[in-house]
Amino acid sequence: MQPGDHVKLHTNGVTTFDIVELDDTHATITPSATHADAPGAYLFRILRAGLAPANPEGH
Repeated sequence: MQPGDHVKLHTNGVTTFDIVELDDTHATITPSATHADAPGAYLFRILRAGLAPANPEGH
């Protein structure tokens, strides 16, 4: 995982997020362009361990 990658909150997630920043245990993410204008869309931090790649290639 690296900044700019598209992720989901878990393997069965529907909404995609873009990684903004990473540290050893957490990622700061924001809803991807398709969800950026959704009500309640905002930047937040989450544990990296639970994130899943948004596409099969892992990016």
